[in-house]
Amino acid sequence: MSPLNTFDNAPRSSRSWSSSHTALVSTVMLSLSRFALGSTAASAVVDVMATPMSTPLTETRRKRLTIDTISDNLKKMDYAVRGKIAIEADRIADELRSKEGSSKHPFDHIIYTNIGNPHAVQQKAITWPRQVMALLQLPDALGIDHPKVSELFPEDAIKRAREMKKALGGSGIGAYTHSKGVREFRQDVANFIENRDHAEKGSVDVENIFLTAGASEAITMLMSALVKDSNCGVMLPIPQYPLYSATLDLLGGHKVGYNLDEKSNWGLNMK
Repeated sequence: MSPLNTFDNAPRSSRSWSSSHTALVSTVMLSLSRFALGSTAASAVVDVMATPMSTPLTETRRKRLTIDTISDNLKKMDYAVRGKIAIEADRIADELRSKEGSSKHPFDHIIYTNIGNPHAVQQKAITWPRQVMALLQLPDALGIDHPKVSELFPEDAIKRAREMKKALGGSGIGAYTHSKGVREFRQDVANFIENRDHAEKGSVDVENIFLTAGASEAITMLMSALVKDSNCGVMLPIPQYPLYSATLDLLGGHKVGYNLDEKSNWGLNMK
């Protein structure tokens, strides 16, 4: 009989771990949870594991991850995109879905403009990128190599899809790539910058180009690198996109606001 089966078949009252077992499991859980959850949640995992399994949940075993144990910076962070106005809008939207609640308001739906979400306000999608994405997602036999592909997609979309598939090395768009992004795609960005700025060809180093999943990820990465401690301040425009102030709160830095000039098309007043 294996040790596991012996443990499973033992009387419930005798199912307690020795201190050495607990220490071993706590060490493993700490290593794994630090990677997956971060230090605060990792400590919570270890605290729970350090309590003997024979101890009833109603005695000393209790929740360790609470509002009092999480990051103080996280608790004071204010992300206005999902703040009071958005929460109230959700509440009203719920009322509008009910027969009784809909009679309370002189409108029948809400248009959310708290985030940059053009498709949600009926802006039509740009066709060409979607055509290229469709070809990238399709198997070659049904996409770029289909005998009637030219009847379904424009030639420039087919050409670009072929280039991108080659750059991906046959792994498709669902696979992990270089942490900076696919080199050929980064080279496209470098070429664009050189053409835009009339710079010398080859002057933009492709190794200095990082591709991210949207602007928010890039902003968070940069601010995480810049804000060393609570002595660091970052100048933020007023008004500003809430991600800047929220991320700065989370990192423990200081917000240094400066007002934009509405009369100058929300530009900088350098005086």
